[in-house]
Amino acid sequence: MKNVLLISMPFASTKWPAIGVSLLKPRLEAEGIPCHIRYFNILFAQMIGLETYEDIAIYPRYIFGERLFAKEYFGSILPPDEEYRRYLQKVYKGPVDASFDRLFAVGAQIGPFIDRCLAEVAWDDYDIIGFTSMFEQNLSSLTLARAIKKRYPEKTIILGGANCEREMGVELHRRFPEIDYVCSGEADETFPELVKRLAKGEPVDSIPGVVTRHGGESVMAHGARVVENLDTVPVPDYSDYFRQMDQSALPPEACYEIHMESSRGCWWGAKSQCKFCGLNGKAIRYRCKSKERIVDELLHLIDTYAVPHNLKLISMVDNVLSMDFFKDLLPELKQLQLPVKLFYEVKANLNEEQVRMLAEANIAWIQPGIESLNTRILKLMEKGVTALQNVQLLKHSKQFGVYPTWNIIYRSPGEQPEDYRQMIDLIYKITHLAPPEGFIPLCMQRFSPYFNNPKDFGIASITPEESYRFIYPFGEESIANLAYFFDFQFDEKVAPPPGWDKELEQAVEFWRQCAERGENLESRAESTADLVIRDTRSTARQLLMHLEGSHKAIYEFCGSARDFSSIYGFTRETFSRSPVRERDVRDFLEEMVALDYMVSENSRYLSLAIPAS
Repeated sequence: MKNVLLISMPFASTKWPAIGVSLLKPRLEAEGIPCHIRYFNILFAQMIGLETYEDIAIYPRYIFGERLFAKEYFGSILPPDEEYRRYLQKVYKGPVDASFDRLFAVGAQIGPFIDRCLAEVAWDDYDIIGFTSMFEQNLSSLTLARAIKKRYPEKTIILGGANCEREMGVELHRRFPEIDYVCSGEADETFPELVKRLAKGEPVDSIPGVVTRHGGESVMAHGARVVENLDTVPVPDYSDYFRQMDQSALPPEACYEIHMESSRGCWWGAKSQCKFCGLNGKAIRYRCKSKERIVDELLHLIDTYAVPHNLKLISMVDNVLSMDFFKDLLPELKQLQLPVKLFYEVKANLNEEQVRMLAEANIAWIQPGIESLNTRILKLMEKGVTALQNVQLLKHSKQFGVYPTWNIIYRSPGEQPEDYRQMIDLIYKITHLAPPEGFIPLCMQRFSPYFNNPKDFGIASITPEESYRFIYPFGEESIANLAYFFDFQFDEKVAPPPGWDKELEQAVEFWRQCAERGENLESRAESTADLVIRDTRSTARQLLMHLEGSHKAIYEFCGSARDFSSIYGFTRETFSRSPVRERDVRDFLEEMVALDYMVSENSRYLSLAIPAS
């Protein structure tokens, strides 16, 4: 049986092992196929310094890491550095200063790095070399693959990963002859099948998702196949990563988390895909591991890697948390009292009890799909939530100590000035909640509804993002097949209003400053009859307020968003011995809104103060 070496190249972060190849290794070994994983990203981080390496790894939209290796691969046929610098100045809207000079200097290390890769592996021990490519790993993988093929032409080289999805994988295969095969889509089953057939000398062109050559043409005869039963996927084997990290000069704290998956696809996207989202490609159908399998795998990863290496975080790579987990998985995690924190991406429609359950299950970090604080824009995006639900999630996250990392996406087709005005007004009322980490103009992603059906949304033209011409010296059609991000133009009817994004950006920056100062809006029950609200926000209209009787009850009842009819019914039932007038209840609610102690939308009211623990 053929021996396999799987490779992770720059500029994958060194902060965690690669889950894709770590799932393939145990699957191959279960088939009797010897397999090792080599983390050449760790080697390169040692050569150029960890800080410099990770700085480059965080610039994927501007192809900086790809550009460094592209110069090694293609040489002078690429546009010169001076032109690339001008491009960077344009996208960064400012000078490319000395900090970028430090990154440009890394280019001198590319050749020596490739030489070290060739020297540090006993290549005769391996028949098949597999590269995983995601984000900025294409050109580094291709550069090493070419060097291997030149020295060892008999080696079989296979490329897979997110950068190989569908037409991207076919075009990579067509343009780069050092790649013998490409695995497109989920390769859990197809890659081992490809290796076994190669070992037996059997035809491989019928394997779903595998790109082969026929008469000089790159062909994928069948669409990629997805794994139906995720319980059959093995537990990731991270032993190669930790062994190489231990043997490296990188500090032990360079790794601070490991990854796990409990589901694939997106249950919301399968019903109503967010218009800007290109994740999953064809594999959007949602599939989940069983509760028992998730718990067993989690405990194994904790005992095998997290505890021995003093890691405090396991990040789930799921696109979205299954709502079924609230019924079975989270209660069990609460009972286990895990020694690590967990990260999950979640839909933003979670209620107070669900956020409480996250915290009790040690899910201390979430990425909710908030994306906007305007209900009309959210509807345009097909997010399936309202602005009030998004604010409620931010409130409950702070209430229960669950940290939300989220983004505002602006300049979507169909936005209007009033949308921005409403969002800016809302921001100044919620500066005590977690601000967005990203403030991002809409980017056009391959496979997204905006990309697939641009005319339906008033998008006039789509072209590959300009950055790609600095790494691929090909024609526009070829680059369009390789690109994941695209530039685009709006029709006049749906073009977002000019200038308002600047005002929104200023409001977001103010919000971040408030967060840094630790501003807060807090409520505390001084007694069963008295609720005290203290406001330390710089936008405070009233620093202190005491609420008693029905006012206290109403404010606490609106700790989660309530519509007016339920608020009025609750008040009448709670204070049945006293006359409760509808007008009085409404007046109190509107007073709280005027003081920014509450926010309202469509006759629904949410108290903003965080209950003191």
